[in-house]
Amino acid sequence: MNADILKLNQNNLKNFVPPVKIPKYDRSKLKESIVHIGLGNFHRAHQVAYLDTILDSGASDEAVFEMNIVPDPFPIADIMASQNNFFTLITKNPKGEAEVKIVGAIKGYLNASAVKEPGIARLADEATTLVTLTVTENGYYYNKKTGEPEWNDLAVAHDLKNPSDPKTAAGFIAAALARRYKSGRKPLTIMSCDNVPANGEVLKTGVMSFCREIYPEIVSWVEDEVSFPSSMVDRITPVTTKELITEIEERWGISDGWPVCGEDFIQWVLEDNFRTKIPDFAAAGVQVVSDVEPYEFMKMRLLNGSHAALGFSSYLMGFRMVDEAMTYPLMKNFIRDHFMEEVTPTLEPVPGIDLDVYKDTLVSRFSNKNIADTILRLTLFSSVRFTNFVLKPLSIAISKQLPHKALTFAVAACARFMAGIDEKGTAIPVDGDDAATITEAARKARAEPREFLTKAGTLYLNESEFAAFEKEFKQCLDGIYEKGMETAMAEIVK
Repeated sequence: MNADILKLNQNNLKNFVPPVKIPKYDRSKLKESIVHIGLGNFHRAHQVAYLDTILDSGASDEAVFEMNIVPDPFPIADIMASQNNFFTLITKNPKGEAEVKIVGAIKGYLNASAVKEPGIARLADEATTLVTLTVTENGYYYNKKTGEPEWNDLAVAHDLKNPSDPKTAAGFIAAALARRYKSGRKPLTIMSCDNVPANGEVLKTGVMSFCREIYPEIVSWVEDEVSFPSSMVDRITPVTTKELITEIEERWGISDGWPVCGEDFIQWVLEDNFRTKIPDFAAAGVQVVSDVEPYEFMKMRLLNGSHAALGFSSYLMGFRMVDEAMTYPLMKNFIRDHFMEEVTPTLEPVPGIDLDVYKDTLVSRFSNKNIADTILRLTLFSSVRFTNFVLKPLSIAISKQLPHKALTFAVAACARFMAGIDEKGTAIPVDGDDAATITEAARKARAEPREFLTKAGTLYLNESEFAAFEKEFKQCLDGIYEKGMETAMAEIVK
């Protein structure tokens, strides 16, 4: 290792010099009162970053103990241990200016995918006052129509039969609550930070369903003493690359096996619904509100929906980086002046938010070349996400007889991309939870549009509305195949 490059750990912390920022707090005095399920890049760049800000101000002494309940894709435990759980957070604005901060708000890590007992014990410990989650939408195993767990899912069925050996987050939490009940009945706040509509309610329904089936004696206590606040979270956070690791070594002299980079924008809207004392997140800029729903719909439909529309179409136009696609005049016109404008009337008023300013900010964020966000990150397919991000606002627009040409085009672009072959005949790396199923339907979508539309997600339309849309979709998809993505898009925006 170059003598100018220092391994990130407690011993070397004092040797890092400005502009590298180091924690202002004494980590030895922090208590591990927060347990997080789902350690990953977004959580570190978002919730942990907020907590780090609070700790720096001296307003809290609460740290995070991290836990994963699925096997790690790389040796996270080894990296975390070798770095005393420190990591480097780099934020970059559109001008290329970077802020480098070593974050120390994480105190420990456990992978509980194989041996469950330590994870359940940590969640049940009376010293734990807040549990947070980023397990992705699929980690909730819930039926999108009923809100109940998917009882036929193998993981859910396993947890019902083997409650002490859970595989799902809800199963883990239910087992921990049962133990907590028996050992002192201390209250708890459990906070979902996933990109799921009404995520607090979804999580509560899953946990309570397990409790009713397995631990009925604790149901009334959970209702009274455990809260599940909803939240909306936002910060574009790409995957960590070898290039990022090299960059922080060469520019700032930090040897970090798992740094994280995010944009300079950050937002967290949190429901005011806590049963325990938690860090004063509002002091770090979190919006604590009575109703999160308007904010989450705004984010899902405008940000995530635009990401989907941009990703599926721009890849077929030859783009591989988000900023390059967003600064291309045709794409910018399509996303900002058509897609976003069609989505806007499907939203209710959002307190304190000027939607025009918000949309312009999104364009600036998508255009940030310093984040190095990839198109393929935007195209990971899930019928659940596609429903929430695109199909739900489309359904509202159709039902209200509002313009929806750009929304329809986005659905057709998805079908064209998911077919798995680009316009030059080259295979497309289609990926995601429902990729195999949706690709088969996408390849037949011109001849059998209804099959694709049914498998792509949920359209909240009556039969006459669905039939009319089916024709519009097929016309759009035929145009993309016959004229190419770019020409077909140009006709949409003219």
